[in-house]
Amino acid sequence: MKKSILFSLLSVFIVCISYSQSRQAFKDTLDNAFDMSRYLTEMKGLLPVPMIMTEPAIGYGGGVALAYFHGSIMERGNIPDITSGFGGLTENGTWFSGLFHLGFWKQDKIRYMGLIGKGYINYDYYGPNNILPAPVEMNLDSWMFIQQLKFRIRESNFFIGGRYFNYDGTNTLEFPIDIPEYSGTKFNSRLSELSLMLDYDTRDNVFTPSKGVYAQLKGTYSDEWMGGADLYGRLTGVLLAFGDLSEKATIGARIESQYASENTPFWAIPGINMRGVPAAKYQGNNTNLLELQINYKLNYRWEVLGFTGMGITAPLDDGWLKSNQSVRTVGTGFRYLLARVFGLSGGLDFAWSNDDFGFYIVMGHAWAR
Repeated sequence: MKKSILFSLLSVFIVCISYSQSRQAFKDTLDNAFDMSRYLTEMKGLLPVPMIMTEPAIGYGGGVALAYFHGSIMERGNIPDITSGFGGLTENGTWFSGLFHLGFWKQDKIRYMGLIGKGYINYDYYGPNNILPAPVEMNLDSWMFIQQLKFRIRESNFFIGGRYFNYDGTNTLEFPIDIPEYSGTKFNSRLSELSLMLDYDTRDNVFTPSKGVYAQLKGTYSDEWMGGADLYGRLTGVLLAFGDLSEKATIGARIESQYASENTPFWAIPGINMRGVPAAKYQGNNTNLLELQINYKLNYRWEVLGFTGMGITAPLDDGWLKSNQSVRTVGTGFRYLLARVFGLSGGLDFAWSNDDFGFYIVMGHAWAR
């Protein structure tokens, strides 16, 4: 998951909240405009969280999460622990459900995330490095289990930690064969991965940053003795940088590179993840991408933005993956400052790539980690 579960939880909550702007709890004392700061700092207890999905690979859909806030930010002095059950479905028959917990311990010196979930995912599969001449229908019927723990290094901006990821499912490929008794090709897929991570974060705001740097280096290992499909490894590097262009304009740059070793199963090969690009359409043992985004403030609450990017996939050698693939994106969008105290903005993005279009409900920055 590219975004933290906490950020997703706050995002869908703010987008779908149904309280009227006229209520005092949702007005900012600074400009009397609609603002979520007071509600978010005082919120505790059980909260229904509607979800809206616009991912092109699985279609439009929705769902709900029931989140329990263990105290409020005002009581805790930092982000409270959150426990939630969730579920949803989309127009193409995809559905999912699960349970997760987020913990922020020792004054945010220790961060924990745990998740268990069940998914039935339908999407178009293009093959590693987009090798197939036309996509085939693919179904993933799977269970997922994640345990992640990070530790702040003294009082610095560095975090070090580990992550265990387990996936067990049945994949079905529906090739376009006109035979009545044909029901697709089925095979089992499983992953058992252990990752080590080193993070560095100097952003002025984790939701909608305008200054600072975020960097992560992650190494992943899997082997058959762990319950995985094979012996393989992955390396991932991420760099996000933000700065001012003028009093009203800011710029952000995203560089991301992923490498997967030769025996990585095709369902674990990295893919290009950018707005306007359907999930898993562009995959390769080595992927690299660059994105740029400029935000321009119209006034205190509203801003518009434009972005562009390029991603490249590459095979390991000259085997059956014979060529590189590239995809370019361009898009625009807008944001509204929803919670001034947190610097949290929300809005819509519209993005185009080589052959695809998508629109996205985005809270804060689309690259939020």
